[in-house]
Amino acid sequence: MKFDINSLSSRLDKVDKELKNIDNEEKIKKYGTFLDSKKEVIQLYVLFIFFGIHGETIQNYSPIQSMTEYEID
Repeated sequence: MKFDINSLSSRLDKVDKELKNIDNEEKIKKYGTFLDSKKEVIQLYVLFIFFGIHGETIQNYSPIQSMTEYEID
């Protein structure tokens, strides 16, 4: 029986690459990517800006008249 070391090592390298790709895909599915987290941060900034600009209008339609004072239970 004859073994070719180069072909065996190339197969092992391919298997290692495939396993790394599978692990990376699983991590992305579980945790998301760096860009996904950036999108969430940008959405929060836009939301804060919206409430900062339109805070008085929202407060006019809100049943609570002041954000710091609450009714007594």
